[in-house]
Amino acid sequence: MNVSATTMALGWAGLVLSVVGGVAALAFLLLDPASFVRVGWKNYVASLEYELRFQLIKQTGERVALTQLAVFGGLMAGAAAFGDLLPVLVSPLVVFAPLVVLRSKHDERVRLLEESLDGWLLMLANALKASPSLGEALQSSAKLIRPPFSEELDLVIKENKLGTPLDQALLNMSTRIKSRIISSSLATVLVGRQTGGDLPSILEQSASTLREMARLEGVVRTKTAEGKMQATVLAVIPFVLLFALHQVDNNWLRPLFQTTIGYVVLMAATILWASAILVARRILTVDI
Repeated sequence: MNVSATTMALGWAGLVLSVVGGVAALAFLLLDPASFVRVGWKNYVASLEYELRFQLIKQTGERVALTQLAVFGGLMAGAAAFGDLLPVLVSPLVVFAPLVVLRSKHDERVRLLEESLDGWLLMLANALKASPSLGEALQSSAKLIRPPFSEELDLVIKENKLGTPLDQALLNMSTRIKSRIISSSLATVLVGRQTGGDLPSILEQSASTLREMARLEGVVRTKTAEGKMQATVLAVIPFVLLFALHQVDNNWLRPLFQTTIGYVVLMAATILWASAILVARRILTVDI
């Protein structure tokens, strides 16, 4: 009887120590600025902040990340409270969807900017023929070009009015957009301005070259569109199948979340799924 009581006391003491140790370790990870959790959180918030600012969305990256964290915690609490695996299956969408959607919109915005580039160069060339001042030509072209290019030009004009040199404001635009085509075109504008060449003629030639590049890129997109659609369908199918199986029998997937072998299978499947998507994207990305 004494041995049993001693064993029980030691067991409870071990449990208490384990809980205290886990809480202390979690507190250390959350409070230490150099911990991988804090560093990863900071980098993720910075990525969201960059995407939101680039797309001129009036929201902060920290608020979006905290909303994600709250929704993820609610899903996990619901799964634990009701014993349902559906919130667990939906949780990856909560974790990855915001940044994926923002980056998709980022790519779409860059594409629209690149498509408007040749037209803007022609507008700028014509404006420079009427007025030799690059600042006045930029203001004139900003009123004629459509968004999102007009929004970027407005930022350049506002930076210049606040005291930033015009050349630096254009370099900031190039850094903000991070497009090879737009960066080379802006570099052409700056070099032509600094060397005193026939800038309108140079811009007209650049616009003609960009139109030919756009034609070639259109041919490449047409040839790779079917492969990209197939890759998207293959990436979504696993989640659709898991949802369908869960609706047919909600106990069928439980071993995946309750056994060691199930965790191993899930981890291996996730790694293979992510690797397949990355390989497909690499194969279908054609650089002209």
